[in-house]
Amino acid sequence: MKLHRLLIIVTSFAVAMGLLESVVVVYLREIFYPGGFAFPLAPLSDKLALIEVFREAATVLMLVCIGILAGRRFSTGFAWFIYSFAIWDIFYYVFLWVFLGWPPSLMT
Repeated sequence: MKLHRLLIIVTSFAVAMGLLESVVVVYLREIFYPGGFAFPLAPLSDKLALIEVFREAATVLMLVCIGILAGRRFSTGFAWFIYSFAIWDIFYYVFLWVFLGWPPSLMT
């Protein structure tokens, strides 16, 4: 596959994943903190805390899979993993800012 095509596909996946993760956070905030949240946060049940750990692990696993699928060697696969992680993370906060106005600034 040509590099520019692969770049578009991996970037699109990472942006969509950032959108999905931010939507989950919007739902969680609405369910657990309908009036907004402040510290200290209300504790989650053990069951929900474990589910949250699995959700985070699944996020990393999906990004690892992108690296494996996009790279031919370990070094290029790792580079694709790092790239997709960076794009996912940036767009996760971009979408949180769009949906919730949080963080207060994209430079925060």
